[in-house]
Amino acid sequence: MALTLNQAAKACGRSKSTLLNAINSGRMSAPKDDRGRYAIDPAELHRAFPFQAPDRSANRSPEPQPTTLENHLTNRGLEREVELLREMLAKAEANADHWRTLAERQQALLEDKRPKEPRSLLQRLLGQQSPK
Repeated sequence: MALTLNQAAKACGRSKSTLLNAINSGRMSAPKDDRGRYAIDPAELHRAFPFQAPDRSANRSPEPQPTTLENHLTNRGLEREVELLREMLAKAEANADHWRTLAERQQALLEDKRPKEPRSLLQRLLGQQSPK
């Protein structure tokens, strides 16, 4: 039973253009039927392009899938870890707020808060600062 070009391409996992190039270059022989379509012999196709058996091991995982109980336990563990991380973040933010407030208080102590001596009318007109 001869294969069409499309059937042969699907069987060997190659494109139709690859098969046509092989036919045109003489790497593979395929006569045309009375309708002008290629009639490719499966043995000839296998000689030029060996069939590839489907890899069934790709669908199997080496380890069995965890059960729903294992998933549930894993989820609970992860939820607890998230909760602990949120608590740590809240503590770190509170600590940062404390240090920020302390730094602002220390900065306020360093600023000069003495009242400035008033400038005289002449100093204001001439744009001079008061003597220190």
